[in-house]
Amino acid sequence: MKLTHKFAVMTPDKRPQDPYLDGTGLRIETMEHGGEYPDTMPQAIKLIDADGRSCIYVPIMQEGKVVDSYGFLYDPEDE
Repeated sequence: MKLTHKFAVMTPDKRPQDPYLDGTGLRIETMEHGGEYPDTMPQAIKLIDADGRSCIYVPIMQEGKVVDSYGFLYDPEDE
């Protein structure tokens, strides 16, 4: 079974902002380390804006292994 949570659309006033476009107040924290290889590569990175809002980035995994992503292309004609 795969559980999926559908979030409401994030309005512009709730999105992290950088009015000076210089990253002022932006913080990056590494989280979990380790993974498939014996190194110190973080397996999760937390990005925090000046207002304290945060987002956690994790690698794409398939069958428990990290995989390379070739990106995502959104084509409105597919809907």
